[in-house]
Amino acid sequence: MSYRIVKGTVSVDGKSPDGDTIAFTIDTHHEWMWPETEDGRFPQFNSKYQANIRFEAIDALELHYSIQSVYPGETVKQPIDLAKQARDRLLDLCGFDRTVLVESNNFRITDPKQQKLPVTLAYNGIDPFGRIIGFVFTQDMGFEVSDKKPTVLLTPEHVSQSINAQLLREGHVYPTFYNALYPDLRKMLSDIAVEARSQSLGLWKHHQVEFQFDRKPGLEELETLVMMPKLFRRLSTHIAQNGAISNFREYLRNTNDMTVDTREVRLSDFSSFVRTKKLSSERYQLWLSHQPETLVFLKG
Repeated sequence: MSYRIVKGTVSVDGKSPDGDTIAFTIDTHHEWMWPETEDGRFPQFNSKYQANIRFEAIDALELHYSIQSVYPGETVKQPIDLAKQARDRLLDLCGFDRTVLVESNNFRITDPKQQKLPVTLAYNGIDPFGRIIGFVFTQDMGFEVSDKKPTVLLTPEHVSQSINAQLLREGHVYPTFYNALYPDLRKMLSDIAVEARSQSLGLWKHHQVEFQFDRKPGLEELETLVMMPKLFRRLSTHIAQNGAISNFREYLRNTNDMTVDTREVRLSDFSSFVRTKKLSSERYQLWLSHQPETLVFLKG
C-alpha cells in the first residue's frame, strides 16, 4: 500500500505519551507531504510543526481516556501497570533514556535532557483529533520520496520492522485494524498478534474474555479490567452517560461503528460482536464474540 514518508523526531518533555501515541516534530516541511484527505483532515500541528503520531493497527490500554461530554477535564484508565508497560516499551523502542524522565500524577513527563530522537514515519491518514496515523521506524529503511514521488509501497517485510509490529510481537498492545490497512499488512500483523496471545505475552497473560458487572457498575470497576481498548472506550462512555449495562448494545448500535467480520466477510456494526447476558436482576455478563484481529472497523 502507498504511504507518505516523513522524517522527524519524537519527544516527550511536557507531554503525556501512551502505548500508541507520541509527539512528533517534522524535520522539513513541504506542502506535498500533507495532501488533504478525503474527509478534509490535516495534521493538528503547533507552531513548531509538531503533531501527535497515532501508531497504526495497534491499540494500547488507556492511560488517560477523556469522557469530555460527561466529565470535562477528567479521565478514566485501564490497569495502570500494563498501560505503563506499553508506554515504557514504546519509549524504549524509540531510544529514550527513561532513567532521567520524571512522571507527574497525571502521567505528564518531564525530560531534563530534552531528548529528540530521529524516526521515520510512514503514514496514510489523519484521525479526527488531527493525529497522524502511521507506522514508525527507528532504522533507515531506504525510503526515498520527493514532490514528484511522494509515496512508497509498504510491504509486510517493511512493516514487520516497525515499532508498531514490535509492540504487537511482545504483547503490549491489542491489534485494532481499520479498512485503510491493506489485507497483506493486516494478515502479517494479525499473525504476530495471534502468536503473542498463544504465548500469553504481555497483556495477553491478563486478557479477559468475559466480564461480569452489576447492572449499574461504577467506572472504578471498569478501570480494573483488561479488555480491548475500543470496547473499554465505548463501555466507559456509555456507563458515564447512561449508567446501565442492560442497554449497552443499543448504545453501540447508535455509535455507527461499522465493522467487518473478516472470517465470514460480513459487514455489521460493532454491537453485533458484543454479547450481553442477564444473570440476575442486578447482574450482567458481557463478552466480545470475536478475537480483535478478526475485526476491521470502517473509518468514519
